[in-house]
Amino acid sequence: MLIRPGCQCALARWIGHYRQVSNQQKASDADVESQRKLSTILMNLSYAVGAVGIYFGFGAAFSADSKNFGLFVLLAVGGPTAVGFVRHVILWRGDAARLGFAAPDPSWMWEVGFANLAIACAAILSFVLDWGTNAQAAIVIVMGIYMLGAAFVHIMSWRSKPAAERKNPVVHVAVPLVYAAMLLYISFCNFT
Repeated sequence: MLIRPGCQCALARWIGHYRQVSNQQKASDADVESQRKLSTILMNLSYAVGAVGIYFGFGAAFSADSKNFGLFVLLAVGGPTAVGFVRHVILWRGDAARLGFAAPDPSWMWEVGFANLAIACAAILSFVLDWGTNAQAAIVIVMGIYMLGAAFVHIMSWRSKPAAERKNPVVHVAVPLVYAAMLLYISFCNFT
């Protein structure tokens, strides 16, 4: 069968386009991997900042120290959620890869990221503008409920995956549950 010369050019253009897309995909895979690494670093930073915040929170829970409680809100809620916004919105491809999700569409990651931003803004403003312990405790309760929801979603996601694809449930389920419990306990201890 003979191929017309015009068709050969179209076929050559299509093959060239396919190779260009394939090369872009390789670069994109490298970008996703670097974003995944940065997202992992930022997640660990969230854990560290949150742990320092929890330290101040337990200090406030047993002493009724509003300054410690403000630091607790800033560090245990504001810090991790601000970093969560960066991970979910700016580094969404890498964060999805870190979580083990296929995310061709960023909309759900961005939705979670903007929820993080809203919580971060409330926590930071409550500290900077000194809204008082009750307002700050309410913001912490919002974060505690958010973390319970995250744990629930992680459980559902973990259960729906084949056993070979499941990641460690301690990190994705137990950490949010324990964090939520600490947030809620500390916030209820500080209502006046």
